[in-house]
Amino acid sequence: MAEEALTDARRAETERLRNPLDALRYQRQVLENLRLLEAIDQELSTAQVELAALINAPLGQPLTLVAPLESVSREALAVPVEVMEENAMTANADLREQHYNARIAREETRKTLVKLFPNLIFNYGANYDTDNYLLNNNWREASVQLSFNLFNLFTGSTQIKLTEAGVALADQRRVAMQMAVMAQVHLARQQYANALNQYNRADAIWETDRRIAEHMKNRADTQTQSKLDSVANQTTAILSLLRRFQALAVAQAAEAKLQATLGIDPLIGSVDEITLADLTRDITRSQNNWSKLEPRANATASVEAAQ
Repeated sequence: MAEEALTDARRAETERLRNPLDALRYQRQVLENLRLLEAIDQELSTAQVELAALINAPLGQPLTLVAPLESVSREALAVPVEVMEENAMTANADLREQHYNARIAREETRKTLVKLFPNLIFNYGANYDTDNYLLNNNWREASVQLSFNLFNLFTGSTQIKLTEAGVALADQRRVAMQMAVMAQVHLARQQYANALNQYNRADAIWETDRRIAEHMKNRADTQTQSKLDSVANQTTAILSLLRRFQALAVAQAAEAKLQATLGIDPLIGSVDEITLADLTRDITRSQNNWSKLEPRANATASVEAAQ
């Protein structure tokens, strides 16, 4: 339609059917609409290739997408920030890794202390010989061996200091990670709120543009509206729909980031052993688990136990 409108505009300019300046302005608006449509087409064409690569589909095969019925909600924002912080302190994957590193550092200290002790070896065995000329064919022997590495006398204190420094470093990393996780919780929550606002605004704009485009199309069908206005409004509606889906994707990504920060990722087994329907159901359920987050009275005790 835009190409046809552009051809009509150029013909009108050539045949002097209207003011040349008005004809040029008309062409400028049509070309701007064509530029938007081509930009949308280019963006969607590359997205198809990326999606095909992600799902391991043939690159030349056309893909038909079904718009999701569910939308994003503000249920996550109803959870108090304090509850989110408690869950993050006990379930965040990065923070739990630092807790385990601190425990490993303490175990290394104990190993170093054990290495400083002397080695004590006790042997006991029963022996038998078939030689008939022996007075005793059966006998038992036992031995005790005590050894000590003299170098430990000189390096023992240094080794202990190194292991204690490792423990202190692990504790500092854990504390730094705790502060980073706290900041991530507030940042992810704010980003999710912003993404929801952007999606709601994009959805409202798309709904308005869609209704305007319908009215303009009806006017164009009854020849009470120019083709340019119809093309312009339909182009705007297409662009608004694209921006709506982009805002929806950003909101879903922000929600997933918030879940990962709080450590409430969906429990999914091997993707090779689960069907697509079950995978979809598990992910959908994980998005509705915000109401199950409750304050943990033993959150502090759990963190100390992990340490």
